[in-house]
Amino acid sequence: MTCDQKLPIRSPRLIAGLTITSPHRSRISVTVRAACAIVVVTAVGAVTTSTIAGATKTPSPTPSSSTAVSARSTELPNDPAARLKALEQRTTANPTDGKAWKDLATAYTRRAYETADSSYYPLATGALDRAAKLVNNSPDVRSARANLFLALHNFSGARAEAAAVLKVQPNNFDAVLSLTDATIELGDYTTAAELVDRLVNQRPGVASFSRLSYLRQLNGDILGAEMAMRSAVSSAPPDSIDRAVALAYLGEVLLERGRGDAAMRSFSEALRLHPTSSIAAMGKARLAAGKRDWKMATTTLETLVDRVPVPGALGLLAELARANGDHASETATNQLVDASIDLFRANGAIVDAEIATLLADRGPGSSTQAVAAAKKAYGARRTIFTEDALAWALMQSARPKEALPHIASALATNPAVASVHWHAATIYNALGDTTKARSELALTLRNPWFSPAQRSAVEALAAKLGVPLQRTGLGANT
Repeated sequence: MTCDQKLPIRSPRLIAGLTITSPHRSRISVTVRAACAIVVVTAVGAVTTSTIAGATKTPSPTPSSSTAVSARSTELPNDPAARLKALEQRTTANPTDGKAWKDLATAYTRRAYETADSSYYPLATGALDRAAKLVNNSPDVRSARANLFLALHNFSGARAEAAAVLKVQPNNFDAVLSLTDATIELGDYTTAAELVDRLVNQRPGVASFSRLSYLRQLNGDILGAEMAMRSAVSSAPPDSIDRAVALAYLGEVLLERGRGDAAMRSFSEALRLHPTSSIAAMGKARLAAGKRDWKMATTTLETLVDRVPVPGALGLLAELARANGDHASETATNQLVDASIDLFRANGAIVDAEIATLLADRGPGSSTQAVAAAKKAYGARRTIFTEDALAWALMQSARPKEALPHIASALATNPAVASVHWHAATIYNALGDTTKARSELALTLRNPWFSPAQRSAVEALAAKLGVPLQRTGLGANT
């Protein structure tokens, strides 16, 4: 996300939580699939989980952190890197300036999102700790910490910090955004809906509309989700990164609606505004793979990871290799994914749910690890996506009966997320319930681009169950 706004996190969409300081959206981005995008940062809004990446960085000798430097500070440069450097210099010159330490923490958190470099998170933590001592853990510091916790997927911590801020500042919009993101990620969708209504009424804009879009998608209202994301795009400043983020999420929604051409336009415009948008690059690559244009798909992702080594993009590269039967490339790329994830973990990120789905997608050979990670994630929070991750991991371990109650819970709100419906279709088919398998497969086929590696399996199951591909436009760019 960027500068002054918060976008909803999408677990997929909600798995990131980038915070900004103006009206916007969190990475309540509904589904940058856990398997394809490990999100650790929300998009427009609070840093949470939009993309886990693992670039390394030489730590600055001066600890400092910040989730989003306020764009209202006229004394600081607009360029993110220059602003961060200026804040480091400010804290060095005046180490007792609590606000500067808080702003630096925000800048570090934001920089982690922009560069996919998780080593900024410990710096952000250190800066916030310093700020808290200097200004007695002020609401501003706690709000910044809530954003950092979102980025690290510490959703319980984010909820507690945001709630504490709202006790003393009931109308703090950023705190409501953070509380909303955390509540969604913890699976309390009823309370989250109330919070989203509050956001829209308090300040209609990118942040509030993007979260509204996400919740609608989670509840199966994909047309309503598109309308809300279009409102988010319209609310964002022209040529801004916030607009790029909103466009990328709009592209995701359009994919779930089966509108490939429109999604490609949205992704392309997002990349024009923000060339390192992992969501847009991965969406564009999936569309290219749907046409079997493997070169374009691979080039799009390689261009991204050369700039920002995002684990989600690396995971999709591995998936493309798997789809083409290039096992050597798949193995090598998966090693890079695992290394980047280890780095995120080492820097404090909690990514069990994303890792579980990613490992389960690799097949039975990784199912034991996938189940272990999924159970850990499920024990920490019960959401549509943790239920789905555990169900899919169990299915890949040839345990469909155990998977059944979890996939049923994942389907409770009828989320407009193709991967969840695909997992359900395979589980029901394995249990001999062909009626439900057909129904779930038909819902899967609304988004024929959700997974290049699963395409052959989708086509095979469709042929077995008599579900016509031509009606869904599988592989077409409609």
